[in-house]
Amino acid sequence: MTEMKHAGRSADVGIRAMRDTDMPGLFEIYNQPAFRLGTLALPYESYETVKAWAEPRSPRDLHLVADLSDRVVGAAALRPFYGRRAHAAEFWIAVHADFAGNGIGSRLLAAIIDTSEQWLNVTRIEMTVFTDNAPAIALYKKFGFAIEGTHRAASFRDGVLVDAYCMARLRPSPAAG
Repeated sequence: MTEMKHAGRSADVGIRAMRDTDMPGLFEIYNQPAFRLGTLALPYESYETVKAWAEPRSPRDLHLVADLSDRVVGAAALRPFYGRRAHAAEFWIAVHADFAGNGIGSRLLAAIIDTSEQWLNVTRIEMTVFTDNAPAIALYKKFGFAIEGTHRAASFRDGVLVDAYCMARLRPSPAAG
């Protein structure tokens, strides 16, 4: 058990832009069984594959890390769409298994939402999540995401087909004055 688990808070964790030097920490998280189970990641992916996956694809992409004493304990990315979907974006979040349950995912998601709404004019954030990923679903609901539908047999995972929810958060309308 880590010191963080005892503290039960993420006050000492900083959220900042991802750097090239963060890739070893992200690679460690990416290769944890809990991360792979909750994503479309395959086991035994190379460092180069993970690095390519984490690379920004557009200047509008936002890539963040949660940093605790120069250790990457979480990461997230927001990837806005283009053209007629420029108002929308998708995202991912990953928290190191040793630091799960300490509010790091909440801090990362709050930073993603703030940047998307206050800086990028993104009004819709969406993602898919496996229907059995209760901690992630609870986090998303806490931030106003709603289940919009179910993709049945969406992915082959651990020898069986599993369902996934499509979830989205629409930016709240400004209060009428």
